[in-house]
Formats: sequence, structure tokens, C-alpha cells
Amino acid sequence: MLPQRHWGADYIVRYDGMIRTILALPTTDTGSRTAAWRQLVDIVAQGGSRMAPELRAMAHERIAELRDMVPANERRKAAASFADRVNQPDVVAIFATDEPAVAAPVVARATLSEAEWLGLLSTFPSTSRAILRNRRDLGPVVERALASFGPSDFALPDASTPTTAEESSSQIRNLVARIEAFRRQAASAPQVEEPALAIPETFVFEASIYGEIDWIYGVAREAVIGLSIADIAPPREQGVDGQAAGAYRRRAPFKDARLVVAGHGPASGDWLISATPVFNPRNGRFAGYHGNARRPRRDERAGGEQGPLSGTALPADSLRQLVHELRTPLNAIQGFAEMIDRQILGPAAAAYRTRAQFVVGESRRLLEVVDDLDAAARLDSARFDREEGTSNAGVVLQRIASEQRAALALRGVALHTKVEANIMVSIAEPLLDRMIRRLLASVLGLSRMGDSAQVELVAHGGGIILTISRPAVLHGRDERALLDPAYGPEGEWPDAPILGLGFTLRLIANLARETGAKLKLTDDAFSLLLPPVGALQVQHEEQV
Repeated sequence: MLPQRHWGADYIVRYDGMIRTILALPTTDTGSRTAAWRQLVDIVAQGGSRMAPELRAMAHERIAELRDMVPANERRKAAASFADRVNQPDVVAIFATDEPAVAAPVVARATLSEAEWLGLLSTFPSTSRAILRNRRDLGPVVERALASFGPSDFALPDASTPTTAEESSSQIRNLVARIEAFRRQAASAPQVEEPALAIPETFVFEASIYGEIDWIYGVAREAVIGLSIADIAPPREQGVDGQAAGAYRRRAPFKDARLVVAGHGPASGDWLISATPVFNPRNGRFAGYHGNARRPRRDERAGGEQGPLSGTALPADSLRQLVHELRTPLNAIQGFAEMIDRQILGPAAAAYRTRAQFVVGESRRLLEVVDDLDAAARLDSARFDREEGTSNAGVVLQRIASEQRAALALRGVALHTKVEANIMVSIAEPLLDRMIRRLLASVLGLSRMGDSAQVELVAHGGGIILTISRPAVLHGRDERALLDPAYGPEGEWPDAPILGLGFTLRLIANLARETGAKLKLTDDAFSLLLPPVGALQVQHEEQV
């Protein structure tokens, strides 16, 4: 790697000399071509706009010429090492137009302005735009631009027409010119900031003589108008509980009855409502209800959680049916992609095999999501079948940590573990593996370059505690934000939880509760309190 330096005039002279030197070097074998390609990319990434335009153009031409002569594995390593310091659009383009495994680290973590992303999108292959859609830090303008590509992103490229080095170099030069033009245009245009949607904490309402809410103030009308306080809603579905419905039948006041508002808008979620009946002063006839609503405190939430694990009002049985309908085609897609990659059906072009490898990896990730949704549905419907057994928590943790340590190192994240030997817990190994694996992936997947993750498993005070330090991106986040089903911090890594950190933490918390364990969130760590062997038997005897 080239050292970071102060960009004075004297250094720029030496800098130009370095570029010319590298361009003049012979590249007669794979090693020399790889070294020249990587050094040129490094210089272009560091130089930015300070480079002489003609030298930058020459460097890009050489990078494009060498790209296909450099082994894909070396290009992937370079992408992983550059990803956190890429802030030049033409450098992003170098990697984004490469195969998906090379493009992913840079596209997922590069820092560009809104104008620069907009200038790049049309030059990206569909796989790079798909990676970009997983980010949550791009802003509404870029997200709308991504959405505008629509069905075109699902078409397979023609493997018989590869991009030549001259075409690639020309595309990058044109790209830089278009971005500069867009910057000048954007600088002169008035900036309009879109207001963020506030999450309401209270509202007031009136209900008719039939129990339907017909007036509201404090939240969006379409979210609540028409809901009835006269009928009991099924558990965790939209509507009110038996307290409100029973009071309505008696024309009596009620306090802190439960109301669930479905959907994903600001008004959705759990509420506690209180209301008093209103009577016509002239004839004494019942005229409806006047009431108010507030968000429940955490200790007032049913089951200690924010509604269904999935974060929607979809019934558990419907969710399980959806899971079944998703798993079947995903298995078929993964199987067919593996057949293409292994050329079981006959020879396949390299471009299609590369795409097939990408599809296999994404299918596996999506199948993990499907499994998590299935577990959430079973937990919500009290149909989760817990396998009995014991396991060595230290062995399980060390195995998972060793699998993740190499990938974390490529991203510049240090993983330090402290594990006591022979720690046996009253949880079957498959379920323990799932909880620890999900917790590590969800937390460590959000670590950034330079972070140091501390994982500790110790016996303490008659119990067993697994502790994982919080990554920097989660510092200052309170428990309510972290457990929100839709929560996902800005700058998510591609291997961070697809369904959001909030969903994953809530799933782990519920799985833990089923096994006698407990997930605890502190200011600086996530802790999983595990039951030692014999603890569950004591609990059962005490309950009897």
C-alpha cells in the first residue's frame, strides 16, 4: 500500500513520476501484472482530483487493459482492502463493473455524494445496483433513481459480448465528465430538504355510537379512521382487546386498553387507549366516546415485545404459508444455479458461471431469512418445538468465531475471544449454534474498519454469560431503537442481517426465552445469559 501523504506541490511532482514509472514497467507475467494493476488503482484512489487529467486517463486505460489478466481472487482482495477509503466515483466504477464478488465490498461501503451516485447508476451492471439497494445511507433521491431501473435489472447479460479494455476506459472518461457536469448543475439548483417523518407518541380520538373511530388528531387519519372499539381483534392483529370492547357494550369508561395499528407508517404499532362515554345532555342517549392514546412503556408491552416478531400484523399461520411458498422456489433456484456452476447440464460460459455462483450465495442467505421467518411465526403462534439437550457452549462459540475471523480481518475488524473451557449449557447444540451465530453475525456484521470486537464466554455467579461488545455504529442507541423490527443502522454491511438488526435481536430474545436463556442489552455490549446444565430442571421443579 502507498503511504498517505500531504499533497504539496513537491510531492505531486514525485507522484506523477511514480505513475509514469509504473506505466513503463514490463508486465510479462501474472505477478507483475497484478502488482501494476493494484498499484495503479491505489494511486488513483489516493490522488483524486489532484492528479493531472492526462495521467489519470492513462492510468485508467492501463487498469482496464490489465483487469482481466489479474486473477479474480487478487481483485477481490484488493476490493476488500480499498472499500473503506474509496471516495472517488471513477474508482468505484473500476470495481462496480467487475464481477459481483469483486464489486460487492466497494459498492457496499464506498462514500460518494448524491450527485456522484446518480452519475454512476446507469454504468453499473444490475448486480452492482442490487448490492447498492441493500444500503440505507444513500438518501431518498438515490433510492428513487435505483427504483427507476425496474425490471431491466433482472435481465441476464449477453455473455458473448464482453467489454473491451478500450470501451471500459472510454466509459470511465465519459463518466467523469458527466459527473462533473451534474455537479455544476446541482450546485446551481435550489436544495430542498425532505422532512423526516416523526413517530407520534400520542393522539386523541372520537368514536361514534357504533364504536367506529370517526375523528382523530395527532396521527395520519388513514391509519386509524374506521377502526372499531366495539369488536375484539384476534391476538396481535389490528384492533382492540377485550377491555375496550367489553366497556363499549356496557357504555362504560375504560383505561389503557390495547390497540394495534397495522402497517409500516408512523402510526403503526402498539397503543394504549383510554376513553369515556359521551351522552346527549337533552335526552341522555349514548353518543359515542371521547378518548386519547399513548405509546406503551416497555414494561407495559404485551409479552415484553413490540407485537409480532415479524413486525407486521400478518397472522402467524399466513406468515408460515408465505415461508413455505418462498422456500420451494428458492431451493429450486439454488439447485439450478449450482448445476450451471458445476456445468452438470453441459459447458457454460464463464460469465454465466460467475453469475450462478453469485445466485447460489444469495439464495443461501435468503434461505436463512426464510428459516428465521418460519421460526418467528412458530414463536408467535406458540408452536415452536424446542429440542431438548445439552451442548458445550465454548466449543460452539470457538467454531463460529473461527469461521468469521477471516472475513472480519479482510474488512479490517479485529476479533478477540475469551472462552472458558468446558462450559456446558442446557440447550441443544443446533439451537445454541443458531442463537450465537445470528447474534455474532448481526453485531459483528455492522463493525467497520478499525473496530475491535470483544467476545467473552465465562461462568459467573452460577450462570453463564456470553458478551459481545457493541460496534461503534451502535453506540448511543437505546433499547427501544435496537429492538424496533424495522431498525437497521446506516451503512449496513452486505452480510449484516437482511431483515434488520431489530428483527434479529427480537428473534434471538424469543429463542432465548424458549430455552431458559435471556438476551440483555447494556450501554456497551450485548449479553446472552445461558442456563448451565441442571438449571432448567431446577426451574421446572420450582414451578411444580
